[in-house]
Amino acid sequence: MSLSASRVRVLVLFLLPLAVSASAQPAAGTETRVPVHEEPRHHLMLDTPTLRILDIQIPPGDQTLFHTHDTAILYVPIARSQTRGQDWGGAWSGGGAAAAPVAPAAAAPLPAPGPARPQRVNSVTTYVDTPYTHRVHNVGSSLFRLIGIANRTAGDVSAPVTGGAAPELENRYYRADRLVVAPGMSMPIATHAGPIVLVMQTPGTAAIDGASWHPLNGSGDFARIDGTSAHRLHNRGAAEIEVVAVAVKGAR
Repeated sequence: MSLSASRVRVLVLFLLPLAVSASAQPAAGTETRVPVHEEPRHHLMLDTPTLRILDIQIPPGDQTLFHTHDTAILYVPIARSQTRGQDWGGAWSGGGAAAAPVAPAAAAPLPAPGPARPQRVNSVTTYVDTPYTHRVHNVGSSLFRLIGIANRTAGDVSAPVTGGAAPELENRYYRADRLVVAPGMSMPIATHAGPIVLVMQTPGTAAIDGASWHPLNGSGDFARIDGTSAHRLHNRGAAEIEVVAVAVKGAR
């Protein structure tokens, strides 16, 4: 049975929008993946040939793009929230009962309190040998924030750190010392043959004094200093502060 010309025209006009709509949809498995320092929620704060500092902030209900890690990285936790993750080519995991998608928060300012007791730092070094691609979804109700310190070198097992107590973390890429300073007091910062990144985990006001001077104003604020020179950390506020001093081994 043949169709009249008018009926053919009607059928074409009906099917055309459906075809255009279908072609506009991305094919399965074609999600974008980017280097970690180009992922929009991993804010690149410092970029040198040997060191990157990332301020990682994921608002509640938001998720990162797929991003690839290929260097050692150390994380200093700043603000907690429940998250889940998805490896490239895998399924979502983690998140507990909160793993169901939630609507993004309204445009009101996001809460960004530091933890009541700061979490310990942690580092991942396996990315050097095996790059890793994943994305992270904040399924909680508050901001998820970390300061990430990426060591772009092969590390240095011989790099000495002089002074300070037992470190909170140490491997061939990093040494992390936790500095707890009472109001009005100060303490020396251990020296190191390379850069040291100091990250404030608690609210408060502090200053780094010595060969160079840097303020630290609240949770997530950080400063990079020359580890070969003497410096002291001063608590200029009315409450105890905790600052993590990260020696980045092999970096310059």
